[in-house]
Order: sequence, then C-alpha cells, then structure tokens
Amino acid sequence: MMFFLKIIALAYIQNISFALISRARNRDNMYYHAVASVFSNAIWFLTMKEIVINDFSLDLFIPYTFGTVAGSLTGAKVSMRIEKWLDAKADSK
Repeated sequence: MMFFLKIIALAYIQNISFALISRARNRDNMYYHAVASVFSNAIWFLTMKEIVINDFSLDLFIPYTFGTVAGSLTGAKVSMRIEKWLDAKADSK
C-alpha cells in the first residue's frame, strides 16, 4: 500500500512540474523556465526509476494515472500563481 502511495505522490509532483515547465516555456522569464526545467526533469527521473524498478507493472496504472490527473489540475493553478508573483508574461516572440 505504501508503494502505491509513493507512486501517486511522485506522479502528482511529476505533473505539477510538467505543468510548470509547459507554461514556463511560453513566458518571458528565463529564470522561471530554468528552475521549472530542473524540477521537471529531476522528478520525471525519480518517477521513471520507481516504475522501471517495478517492471512497468500494470498494477501501477491506476495510482499513476490518478496522481498525474490530480497533479495536472494542481500544477496549472500553481503555475498561474507563480507567474503572477514573478510578473511573468506570455512571450510574444
């Protein structure tokens, strides 16, 4: 049970970081983009490590999917707050 909670948590954080980097790519703040990129790649690596260690078991599908959906919804809100705090605007280039 603890392992499934770990997968949910990693997937949740992974999709928050994915939302951050996806939105950061379209903003005019390179510092925000750099930090979001490091965060996104690091958490992706840790999540994939856990999934690979467990042979991509189909038992992980539901907790992984639950975590990613919840993380995506949260990530969009978090990134909007960060953008407002940084005054990061959409890049028109």
